[in-house]
Amino acid sequence: MPDAFPNTEQVETGSPEEADEISHLRQLLRPPPIPGFTDWGILPASSSPYDPAIQTKLAKFHTLKQDPEHPKHFNDSLMSNRSFRNPHLYAKLVEFVDVDERTTNFSKDMWDPDDMRSEWFADSIAALQKARSEQTASSQSKRTQINFTTPAKVPPHHPTHDKLAPRHGSRFHPYSRAR
Repeated sequence: MPDAFPNTEQVETGSPEEADEISHLRQLLRPPPIPGFTDWGILPASSSPYDPAIQTKLAKFHTLKQDPEHPKHFNDSLMSNRSFRNPHLYAKLVEFVDVDERTTNFSKDMWDPDDMRSEWFADSIAALQKARSEQTASSQSKRTQINFTTPAKVPPHHPTHDKLAPRHGSRFHPYSRAR
């Protein structure tokens, strides 16, 4: 049986620059090693013979998928199943398998999904927004009138502000009449 997971390290590239870029990306994306485990605890490929029942199932799925007239894909048949379209299926599967959905591959110093502050939740944000809007509304309703006062000094009269004055140094006013 052919190898289902070929070695991803063997990538054909056109130039040495592309190979360097790919190896650099792999180094950046490689997760940190787990102390006490080699290859993150993933066992090496087995050298024992394949289980014939599993090999037969895989061959059957492969022939169904490669059928030229009516190709059958496992995902398509799963999606057409009525019970799969149940909106509560995901929650039931998570509960059945007992999966922690909020776990992460990052270390706790980078991201801790359990470190949630109370002010980050929607109800706290809504309460803060409501208090802020009430404070703004109450400060606006306190003012009932605005008192205007006259200036202490009257500015000196400039002839350039007069309508009849010549416009040599003044700004152009489109609605004033030039005489």
